[in-house]
This record gives sequence, C-alpha cells and structure tokens, in this order.
Amino acid sequence: MVDLGDNAVLRLAKPSDLNPFLEVCLKTSDSGADGSNLYNHKDLVGDIYAAPYLLHEPKFAYALEIAGKVTGYLLGALDTPQFEEILFAKYWPATQQKYKNSTVSASAGDKVLLAHLFNIGMTESDIVKKYPSHLHIDILESGQGRGYGKVMINHMLAQLRAAGSTGVHLHVSNKNYRAQEFYKKLGFTNFKAGSDESIMGINF
Repeated sequence: MVDLGDNAVLRLAKPSDLNPFLEVCLKTSDSGADGSNLYNHKDLVGDIYAAPYLLHEPKFAYALEIAGKVTGYLLGALDTPQFEEILFAKYWPATQQKYKNSTVSASAGDKVLLAHLFNIGMTESDIVKKYPSHLHIDILESGQGRGYGKVMINHMLAQLRAAGSTGVHLHVSNKNYRAQEFYKKLGFTNFKAGSDESIMGINF
C-alpha cells in the first residue's frame, strides 16, 4: 500500500473492486471526463478496458482510494502478448457472448465499442518488441489535479521494471492534450500516432 496523503492510498485491487472500476472507467471514458451520456450499456467500456486486468493480471491492478472510496485505478500487464493470449482464451469469448444481442439498444458510442469488442486483435509486434509491458490509468475528476497520477504511474513503472520489463507503452486519446503532456513529463515519448489515439512508450 502506498500512502498518497490527504486520506488517499494506492492499494492492490481485490475482486470486490470490479463494480467501482467499471464505474470509474465509464465516468472517465470521454477523454478523461464523464462519458455516461455516451453509452446505453454502462458496463461495456469497463468490461473492455478495466475488468480484464482485475480478473487476469491482478498482480498489477491497483485501486486509488480517497476517504475510503475507490476514485481511480492503475492497471498494467507485464507481458502484453501473453496477457492478450489469456484474454482470448478465458475472457473475450464470454464477454462477446454477454453483448452479442446488444446492438438493438446500442447508442452510437456503444456501437463503436461493440465493433472493437468483436474485432479485437493482438497488439502490433513492433510495439511489444520495444515496449513489452503496458499500463492504463483513470482517475475520477474529483481526484484529478492533486498529484496522484504521477505517483501512481511511477509506482507501476517501478513494479514492472522490478518484474523484468524493459519498456512500457500506453494508449492516449489525441483529444486528451493534457494527458499527453502529463506522460511526456514522466519520460514517455510518442511512438505511433493513429487517427484517434497515439501510443506512447518509455524504456528502462
């Protein structure tokens, strides 16, 4: 457990954090802002981007608690290809089954996520060759701007490096300029730019 001050702690996640993680993911899904109005299927974004880590890479899943309430999470995978293979075997089939009949009631935002869910692939080899690990962080607006993110990211980088990682990558929305600048200050550099998001990485 890491004491962040101001009644905030970063602790290893536990199974009961699943619903709070789904909520955090939804409420930060609009480039860091609340995306609740974008989706009719409220758990969908979290089922894709948060739940897999808590369920299948718990060693690198952390909860940010402020005054006893889960206000954010820090998620990572040491070996990205291995993690993705586990998800293809143990997670994605059941999740796809869960949402197979969801298109009728889907919003425009849901449809984008559903298309991704049903066409999900492995991370490109050039990325994992240079940056074999990856991480994902989200903090509710009430916990942003208080210095927690920097401590959390540095903690994850230290944990992944200690476990043998030689590099870490992450995805960031091209609309989220604040996040891109934040990661640059921590030593991340742009590696690959797409139409909607960029991939940034850091080597050890």
